[in-house]
Amino acid sequence: MFIQGDVLATILTLVGSCLSAWALTLAYGLLFPARSELARREISTQPLRCVGRGAVVFLTVGLLGAVVVGASHIPLVKLLGWFLLMSLFLVAALGLSGIAMNAGERLQRLAPDLTPYAAYSRGAAFLIVGCMLPLVGWFAFGPLLLLAAIGAGSKAAFAKVSQAQIEVA
Repeated sequence: MFIQGDVLATILTLVGSCLSAWALTLAYGLLFPARSELARREISTQPLRCVGRGAVVFLTVGLLGAVVVGASHIPLVKLLGWFLLMSLFLVAALGLSGIAMNAGERLQRLAPDLTPYAAYSRGAAFLIVGCMLPLVGWFAFGPLLLLAAIGAGSKAAFAKVSQAQIEVA
């Protein structure tokens, strides 16, 4: 039996998770504009390849990290597993910033009075809140977005960035 405190704690956990993911996405886009732009270009030009690359990276790095964390009793090895999992999610955040930039550009075409930052901010919010929708967001949109973000983020994280790209961003 649920009591009012359990319901409130669940709702605030969801709201806090959304706000944290939104803030991390915006921070990545503002701190690493050249890398986020690479992720945006990658997701714009080759979305299916991003999902495929994300699935491969997730199944290798994510599975290895989860097995190491779950199976090892040695603290240093467990720390290495957590490092693998957190680095996977940091790469996903980089990819999500590129996807949010792409969504922001599309929003700006629909509403030209939006500033680029407002469009980027709304694009990130729409993506993150869309993952919280019951059933469709949890089992379809969220996992596909995660795989696409990992794919675009891994390409952007390990690609060479020229000085001209850094100055443009």
